[in-house]
Amino acid sequence: MTNFSFDNILLNFGFGTKEEKKNILRENPSKKIFMDLTCYDPSEFYSEFPHLKGSFAALFCDELKKIEIHFIEQDQTVLSKLIELGFTPIETSIVSCGFIFPRTIVQIINEAYFALEEGVAKKEDINRAMKFGVNYPKGPFEWSDGREIYVLTLLQELYSKTKDKRYRPSRLLDPTLSSF
Repeated sequence: MTNFSFDNILLNFGFGTKEEKKNILRENPSKKIFMDLTCYDPSEFYSEFPHLKGSFAALFCDELKKIEIHFIEQDQTVLSKLIELGFTPIETSIVSCGFIFPRTIVQIINEAYFALEEGVAKKEDINRAMKFGVNYPKGPFEWSDGREIYVLTLLQELYSKTKDKRYRPSRLLDPTLSSF
């Protein structure tokens, strides 16, 4: 994880377990914290840590570095810093596990893994179908490449919160699963 600290503000980027994220909050009680909570429900963190003033989803940003950001307490300095770091912050009023884009993309990625698992098509064919068939900038395996742990963590978190089977990960993402 990467932290940027300036003034009385801490920006926390990157993946970490829920406990690692909470430890950062515990260790910095006097700072206003804005944290990447792509894989978790920010509401859970906001209720426990009043000095968490905002959350964002940066783990699935693309070359344009668009990130969803939610503020409890809007801070122009934070927006300016994110822009200075090359991000394009898009403010959302929705607070939910996985935000909007990451939650959507992990479901598409998971379905692609299910199709691969069932022998429907090869990775290259599924990527091509999504790029040329629905005009996505990347195929689902291109999105997930190197991000599988984020995909799996977010799917597990969504399933744990909702018990909705559509969030059960493919066995190719989580080989510890048996058939369901």
